[in-house]
Amino acid sequence: MTGSARKLGVRHETGVPFHRPPLMSNIPAAALSMVAAVLALAVGIPLRYLDTAHQVEPAPPPPSPPQIEARIQGEGYDQQQRRLPFTVYVLSQELTWKLESVTDLEGQGTLLSPELTDALNRARDVLCVGTASFEGATTKEEARAAERARNLAQWVGSAIRDPQQARVFAVSAGQYRGPVEVRSANQRKAIIIITEGHADDVDLHEALSAGLRKKQEEYPIVYSLLHEYSRSGDWLTGLSRQ
Repeated sequence: MTGSARKLGVRHETGVPFHRPPLMSNIPAAALSMVAAVLALAVGIPLRYLDTAHQVEPAPPPPSPPQIEARIQGEGYDQQQRRLPFTVYVLSQELTWKLESVTDLEGQGTLLSPELTDALNRARDVLCVGTASFEGATTKEEARAAERARNLAQWVGSAIRDPQQARVFAVSAGQYRGPVEVRSANQRKAIIIITEGHADDVDLHEALSAGLRKKQEEYPIVYSLLHEYSRSGDWLTGLSRQ
């Protein structure tokens, strides 16, 4: 057999293989220990990850829908220049009035959030605004909007800890008469206007009307209240006599 055949490790003509020493025989023991440690880590780390993956966390509950769609802060002055700070709270789509109902809202959410409850208990005046959508005869829908305002005022009043601190008013904007592309549900918004510290003799009608006019170009809902409901011209008039 040639020398090159021996280097390739081929068999002898008799069929007996040449002796080849084990491959690991020349590797030091320390090196073998290191290889074993690396293999243990390589196997152990994925196993830990697999154990963690099987510990499935429970899915978090779905977030509650927001209860307040818009907060509109403003201030107005009456003819005697007495200042009236106020905030208009437009409740969310889930809390609009159900069609033809004066007692039920669209969703199942809580009517008064902690934020709104706190605001009510700092208020000097609370105006609960009733609205009705375009469906139905105007006389009937105006009565419905007024009833909604009274019910909203009753619900709000129950959240005020000191009834002597805040006056609660039910005011009706009437039936919606604005652009037809506005969704019916958006015409039946539940709206609460809250005033805070002001002079006792401020004219609420004058000051609030002036303050809302400042916001009407910025907020379509304010423009609607002032111009697009059947009682837009006089829904605040009664406040002057309070």
